[in-house]
Amino acid sequence: MKKLFAIILSGLIICSFAACGQNNASSQSSTEAATTAAEAETSASEGGDVITGGITDAASPVVPDEVKTVFDKAAATLTGVGYEPVAYLGSQVVAGTNHFLLCKATPTTADPKATYVIVTLFEGLNGEAEITDVANSDIEAPAPTDSENPIAGGYTEPETPEVTPEAQKALTKALEGLDGAQYEAKALLGTQIVSGTNYMLLCKITPVTANPQPHYSIVTVYEDLEGNASISDTHDFNAADDAAATAEAQSETSNG
Repeated sequence: MKKLFAIILSGLIICSFAACGQNNASSQSSTEAATTAAEAETSASEGGDVITGGITDAASPVVPDEVKTVFDKAAATLTGVGYEPVAYLGSQVVAGTNHFLLCKATPTTADPKATYVIVTLFEGLNGEAEITDVANSDIEAPAPTDSENPIAGGYTEPETPEVTPEAQKALTKALEGLDGAQYEAKALLGTQIVSGTNYMLLCKITPVTANPQPHYSIVTVYEDLEGNASISDTHDFNAADDAAATAEAQSETSNG
């Protein structure tokens, strides 16, 4: 009888240990899952992952070949105005991808004048390509020039839109003592030799407020021969419009 009781007691003890092991494993699994979720959230907030709906700034203003291909496909369907990509600004993951580009917009007229615009290019998951928004500016883009034989007094376009150390230094100097907004040079659009140098830059401007709304502006920085610099002009972009309506309006203006 005592032997039978000992066997039953041993069995109860073994079951108890097994149950404890399962509870510990379950607790450990829950802890690991919570830790993984927390790490993922931290990674996303620190830029480790692309958050759907968020806009990711481009690492370089040079337009990637694959984006250029999608852009050409979308632009081929438009009439009345031609768009030439100048600089790549960033992307946004949606049901597909939105690409943001600075472009020259040139009406199809006998004496066209190009202006700068910011274009939203949608790339669908099934190969769709469409220009969905165009934000216009009133600043005229410099005509293409030969860098080896520049026109006196005219702007010279750089070989790439990457901001040069000289242009960045001039902007930094010009911003000394200015408060209220942060300027980030995104692309160099042109240089002009005068009594000193003018740098035309595309800048991302972020107001220093509780809920800042960054925007893009074309900023002209003048640097004199002694190294002093100041912002001489700023041109903003209007609210994004429907691309088709914009192209149609420009076409009607050209024909009128």
